[in-house]
Amino acid sequence: MTRHVNVRMYNVGFGDAFLVELPAGDDRPFRVLVDCGAHAAGYPADGWRPEDVVDQIISDISAGGAEPHLDVVVATHRHQDHVSGFRSAAWRQVSVDEVWLPWTEDPRDPRAVAIRDRQSRLALGLNFAFQSEEIVGHFADPEHLGSLRELVANSLTNEAAMATLHRGFRGRPCRRFLGSGDGSLSSAACPGLTVHVLGPSRDENVIMEMDPPAGQSYLRFVESAAPAGAAEADAVELPEANRSIPLPANRPFQRNFSLTREAHEKHWPELTLTDEMKDAAASIMRGDDLAAAVALDKAVNGTSLMLMFEFGDAFLLFPGDAQWGTWQAALADPASRDLLTKTTFYKVGHHGSHNATPRAFVEEVLAGRTIWGAAASVRPIARWPEIPKKELMDSLKGCATRVVRSDRPGRGGNGVTRRQHISTDFAIPS
Repeated sequence: MTRHVNVRMYNVGFGDAFLVELPAGDDRPFRVLVDCGAHAAGYPADGWRPEDVVDQIISDISAGGAEPHLDVVVATHRHQDHVSGFRSAAWRQVSVDEVWLPWTEDPRDPRAVAIRDRQSRLALGLNFAFQSEEIVGHFADPEHLGSLRELVANSLTNEAAMATLHRGFRGRPCRRFLGSGDGSLSSAACPGLTVHVLGPSRDENVIMEMDPPAGQSYLRFVESAAPAGAAEADAVELPEANRSIPLPANRPFQRNFSLTREAHEKHWPELTLTDEMKDAAASIMRGDDLAAAVALDKAVNGTSLMLMFEFGDAFLLFPGDAQWGTWQAALADPASRDLLTKTTFYKVGHHGSHNATPRAFVEEVLAGRTIWGAAASVRPIARWPEIPKKELMDSLKGCATRVVRSDRPGRGGNGVTRRQHISTDFAIPS
């Protein structure tokens, strides 16, 4: 008799929430929740909240009146579209055995703390800057500014959600902080399950990609844009280091040495910027801030857990939003590459973005094979018209029996069922 692994993709819009259920031989399946979040720019419907999917998940794992329980909760990385659901107070009623986070979340690892602190400071600084009237006035295109704001908002500390992952749930779960080189994990509660950790890398060269630049032009406006004690709207409590953006200790000029624009133009008119010079400066500022925002987004994605769940003949690849550094390291390692060739189900990285699924994976590693299915959790957003990337989705259709988007779950068949746009199920032979 063929056993099946069930993967449920919840429709959270632009975000990720996947429930993996494996036959464990007792009265309930072994359950793993991989991420639970949605980007505020791409909720699946008006009035929807990330808490709504939490209620649905708890209802699903409580079927038949059972106490809500998850064997493992995985948070691939701290981006809003992957963790915002964990801010819900409803998780207090759910017992969890283990929580898996990338090694960059380990509060006892000095390198992890340094990377996380740098990312958080840049995110907060950019967020304050992009609310400043002085900076907003430099953007003639509101779509451009909106894209930057959304990139940055996704990278904020998401402190309420991360507090649940680090300290919440019932049952005092064990926390594991994982990275490549950690080998594989197994559980006595699910005989036959092996989870291979393929990323994020602990290699110093790859780590550099996780550490974004401090930014350039936005720093000139951070002091006025970020009042002391300011924090993001959904935070319960920010670490002391993140409560303000301090000036450099060696800053030579303080406010009392500064001139107003009027005084400057009165005393040194020959040094007053021309309109052409102002336009040029604004253009440079936009480029700097765009580069900083994109670098920040890439850096947080670079911390993503990349996991392969092996259960019998089923090999389920969940790469989070891992980008080139993590993928290249996995493809270059013979053992990891061999695992990738066995993929039978692929959670499409980064909602189908061009920078999260290497062509080499689809066109070389999966070449000549037919995998059972691929799932992209996505909702089109006008500002990001290339997500999901059509060419990528077409290529996956060439090697997968079933390719499903959460916003287009299909009509069922071949093990895929539609649940009124709430979720899509994959029953994968194992």
